[in-house]
Amino acid sequence: MKTQWSEIAKDVVKKFPWASTPEIEKILEDLGEQHPTELKSLDRYVKQRNSSKKIKLPKRKIHKTPRLLIADSYTISSNIFASDDAKEKSVYYITYRKTLDTINPHLYNKGDNRIVFTGLSRILDYLFYEPITHQEIDETKRFLADKKVTTKGFRPMPFPEEMWRKVVDEYNGRPPLKIRAVREGSVVYPNEPVVIIENVPEGFGELAAWFESTILKIWASCEMVTQLAHWLEYCKSIVYHVYRDTIPKEQISFLASLMLHNFGCRAGMTPQESEWMGADALYIFGGTDSFSGAYQAWKNAGEATGIASSVLALAHRNVQGYESEKECHEKLNSVAEDGDIDSHVADCYAYFDTVENILLPIAQKNKEEDNGKVVVGRPDSGDPSEQVLWLCKIAHKHGLSHVEKILKREWRFGTSLKFIEGDGMSWEKMKEINNDLLLHGFPPFAWGLYGVGGGLRNELARDNFSAKYALCAVGKDLKPVCKFSETLGKTTLPGPFKLLRSKEALLAKKTIVFPHEIGEDVMVDYFNGSDIWEPFKEGYQDDFNVIKTRIGEQMETMPLTLSSEDNHNYPASDEIKEVRIELLTKYAPKKLAQNYS
Repeated sequence: MKTQWSEIAKDVVKKFPWASTPEIEKILEDLGEQHPTELKSLDRYVKQRNSSKKIKLPKRKIHKTPRLLIADSYTISSNIFASDDAKEKSVYYITYRKTLDTINPHLYNKGDNRIVFTGLSRILDYLFYEPITHQEIDETKRFLADKKVTTKGFRPMPFPEEMWRKVVDEYNGRPPLKIRAVREGSVVYPNEPVVIIENVPEGFGELAAWFESTILKIWASCEMVTQLAHWLEYCKSIVYHVYRDTIPKEQISFLASLMLHNFGCRAGMTPQESEWMGADALYIFGGTDSFSGAYQAWKNAGEATGIASSVLALAHRNVQGYESEKECHEKLNSVAEDGDIDSHVADCYAYFDTVENILLPIAQKNKEEDNGKVVVGRPDSGDPSEQVLWLCKIAHKHGLSHVEKILKREWRFGTSLKFIEGDGMSWEKMKEINNDLLLHGFPPFAWGLYGVGGGLRNELARDNFSAKYALCAVGKDLKPVCKFSETLGKTTLPGPFKLLRSKEALLAKKTIVFPHEIGEDVMVDYFNGSDIWEPFKEGYQDDFNVIKTRIGEQMETMPLTLSSEDNHNYPASDEIKEVRIELLTKYAPKKLAQNYS
């Protein structure tokens, strides 16, 4: 029998590679007197063991938060002291208050305040796609039971439980709010309303503020896409600098769109951030390593081709896994198909030696074989300006380029050896490298691209745009209200209002008007929870490609700014300004009216 066990033990180990020696002995004992060649008995045993033995897991660390708690604590408890007018009816709006050149002069040109609006549909999906349940309300109540601190100990934090029970019972679990906004992909400007949130039935006014802290997070999507849209404009200027009007605008845009690749998957502070911001970046540049975000964009584009792309790429760990660095790089090139672009991290040991002695010969061989393969040298440490220019020069010196004469100037275009520079790239550093390349006759877009990870999100901040969720009207009669801050740039506008995009309104720089004023509102409904059978509306429906196309069109056609010398960056109608002055006189009479007119 021992002989039989030793023979069958090998098969047991294959079936249970995780098993210890005592466990293997127990398995063999359970099999009994079965002949070792009768492996069907072993298969049956495996199936029985897998079906009968329960996997042991610890308690989860991530718990599904009740939607009622996806809010600020002071919002959750405010219903008990809110005004009757505010509880009856409240209208809020989201706006961005800063001009772009005050955020980053290396990225935004002075006088260009085009902000790209995106991200609302995803947040509404996150909040409201699944209906809120009584179980969530119960869990909220349990959680809040000791969350108010007092001088006499912990007490329950109040929240409008009865109101939320009505949401579940009467509105199918979705708050009876109407949320309107400009279409995603639209260009907007500082101090314009981009989203309007209001309760539909009377008495639910506090719910219009409930999700303020979450809906306001559209600022992150807007800033990510805005910065990339402006960077694309810069990249177009680089291509145009070389070609001028000798190629179509469409080709200029295409070449510019290849100049940046998102390296940001590991740069996000949370997996959700990497995924959401990774998807947003694809509205502008199609290259990405953030495949979770790419998947979201692909699904929201109807699984269309060409939404996102990447290349075969070595990591340092791949190089370190080989005894010979050369063997690693040659392996990548050998498994690459004809026409592939392979990214070779080249600084694992010595960047300049690796490029000259390993990558250059591989690229020369590819050229000789005419296989269309492109070897990309990727430094990840050192002086990026020096390394990029040196690679272009050595490739040109060894015939891995061709020269084109465009409008009396000769330009050197790379062929089978190029670069990806991704070491701590900033807007300023990329411009510096590009200027150096152009000076030496190397069009940057013809030689490589920049991989940007943390640089895409490290500088993003709510304060950059000064994103604000502001009350603008209350009560059944929609009484206008606004805020007069000690900082002029933080003041708000009285509402409610609509947003215009007519030629006349844009020229006059007066796009914000009251509902009764002349002009067609460009905002559309995204969500209406009072419609229990079809709560998600027109604005929510746009897919990824529609939004992407809209961004390109509006960045091409919309004015650079709506600011003027006399409107203080508030492109509002005269009537709105008059009402604001009336409110100023009433609530802050010591402040200068000329600053608010």
